[in-house]
Amino acid sequence: MLLTVMNVGRVLDAYDEDHPERGVAEMADVLGVGTSKAHALMTSMAEIGLLRRVPGGRYRIGWRALELVRLITESTPFRPVAQRVAETIARRSGEVVHVGTLDGGRVVYVDRFVGSRGAQIPVSSVGSSLPAHCTGVGKVLLAHQDAGIVDVILDDQGLEPMTANTITTRDRLYAELHRVRADGVAYDREEVQPGLSCVAAPIFDDDGRAVAALSISVPTERFARAETALTSTVRRAARTISERLTVPASAEELERATSS
Repeated sequence: MLLTVMNVGRVLDAYDEDHPERGVAEMADVLGVGTSKAHALMTSMAEIGLLRRVPGGRYRIGWRALELVRLITESTPFRPVAQRVAETIARRSGEVVHVGTLDGGRVVYVDRFVGSRGAQIPVSSVGSSLPAHCTGVGKVLLAHQDAGIVDVILDDQGLEPMTANTITTRDRLYAELHRVRADGVAYDREEVQPGLSCVAAPIFDDDGRAVAALSISVPTERFARAETALTSTVRRAARTISERLTVPASAEELERATSS
């Protein structure tokens, strides 16, 4: 059973923007299994809606994924509040605002709002994931994990460089996480994408756990000129979301809180 579940995950992982469709033989090569096994697996997944068969005997991700997305977004406690705050900040600043969380040691982007002058960031669309060690959201969330959990994540994920600025040694990362925990914010200074910087702050639930983070991403030239103001904005926004997870507020109250 466990092996079957793992293979289902591997099938879903085989789909991306460059490969929206997969044939049985193609999937067999990706999985390293025989075509009969790949066919049986893909047929079973199609029966429960995780895949759908299209002309030519090929398969795409099934429509049931939309239902799962709806269930995730509607049942995630921090999302409605974080969404409203992030959208307000993006509209007022004109920049790109992300809300993300940790999943399997990687950052998953739950929401993204692009302001009127927002940078192009192809790697951070909603639902996409990035390594935690090089993103502002990831670093601020790692900083609030137990050291043992961080070790496990790094053992599994490694410290792959995405740019020349990415931290690639544990000693440097641990020092960075110590600073992040002390300061309450994390920075990504062109560690994911050249020419792009960001600042992130944690979102805490009513048990005091860092369940998500909010960041604002800005072209480095603009970021350098407005770093203090951007940091203040992100701190205030994350604090507002955290407070409202305990004491609900109206949309108008949230907007006033982010602008005060």
